[in-house]
Amino acid sequence: MTAYRRAVAPWVGHVTNVDDLAPGARVVVGCSGGADSLALLALARARHLDVIAVYVDHGLRPGTAHDVRVVRDAASEVGAQARVVTVDVDARANVEARARDARYAALEHAADDADTDTILVGHTRDDQAETVLLALLRGSATTGLAGMAAVRGRVRRPLLDLRRADTHEICARLRWAPAPDPMNDALQHRRVWLRREVIPHLTRGARRDLVDVLARQAALVRDDDDLLDALAEPYAADDADGLTALPVALARRVVRHWYGTPPPDSATVDAVLAVARGERRAVDLPGGRRIERVGRRLHLLEGRDRGAVPPSAPLAVPGRARFGAFAVETWVEDAPPVAWPDGRARAVADADLVGADATVRAARTGERFRPLGRGGSKLVRDALVDAGVPAGLRAHAAVVSAGPAAVVPDDSPIWVVGYRIDDRVRVTARTRRYLWLSVDPE
Repeated sequence: MTAYRRAVAPWVGHVTNVDDLAPGARVVVGCSGGADSLALLALARARHLDVIAVYVDHGLRPGTAHDVRVVRDAASEVGAQARVVTVDVDARANVEARARDARYAALEHAADDADTDTILVGHTRDDQAETVLLALLRGSATTGLAGMAAVRGRVRRPLLDLRRADTHEICARLRWAPAPDPMNDALQHRRVWLRREVIPHLTRGARRDLVDVLARQAALVRDDDDLLDALAEPYAADDADGLTALPVALARRVVRHWYGTPPPDSATVDAVLAVARGERRAVDLPGGRRIERVGRRLHLLEGRDRGAVPPSAPLAVPGRARFGAFAVETWVEDAPPVAWPDGRARAVADADLVGADATVRAARTGERFRPLGRGGSKLVRDALVDAGVPAGLRAHAAVVSAGPAAVVPDDSPIWVVGYRIDDRVRVTARTRRYLWLSVDPE
């Protein structure tokens, strides 16, 4: 047994979440040169894994050349590869979160380059306790109070059963001098404040090891959190009636899944549920998002969805024209359809009643058309409501309007996209040429 394997032998059995990896399996280890990541590097090699130690340089402080040497020397000693990745981080605001996101993105890219599905990071039980307290200070729900997942995607945390004292002891036995991180002395960072002042004070007051208490609590909450995730999976958040029929804890979880990242706070989730219950017609959300209810459906609109109204575009018959994120295409056939479309994303009209020219444009306030099979006229706006188009997108909704040769007045809608065609251009027994209209994402 090599010297480093003898040194780390007492801890090898406490490494978790790697038992499924065969000897020689390639893994990326995030390695900052600190005690935790160096200990992980040695333990991963002691488990006979093919390790690539990746140092991510955020460019936020001087002295990283020393840290790189620490990582390279340690990797060389245990027979691992070492790589350095440089990333750019905006240091003006929320630098911790930005650096974290950049670091994980760099590790993901390194795993792609190394052709591996496994990334190991060196968070310990102490880190887990700090994470739970941070979530408590933010008012997080169970997902935050569950702490860091042992496995999420390609990222694994094998040291969650080890304490920070263990990783320092491992480095001492290996005669490694971990690279110091100046951030660990900066109490303005909440995690450092919790580590240096809050947790020791609580531990003295409670007369028990708060780190173990918080870590065990996180494990219990994670079991509950995983169950809620599984129960929420079958439900659609845009079904307003179905959402309001669920127990509120489950409804909140469904909304959180739908909303995606960044996770919404409780006030945002409750606002979405108020729209689902019909107590509010719509609500604007952080990040330029908006929730609207149309009929029985909820619509989550991104800020980019409600940008400038696309310009009108001429549409030849047959031909194709783009309107915003969609394209409308027309073609003519001499035989009737084998199966008639429903008129929403595809419609069929009498080509000779439409003529050779049309326009794709935005619906206008107050304009009307005569829906197929309805009798009389209808506001295009009301047709869009019936089609389920949320108010925030109705100014972007497309209509195909007639050219001068059509049987309807020039520039009148002949198709409200997503709803139906105008009755005056419908197919009849006299139709000889069948005009197809189709809308598809560009």
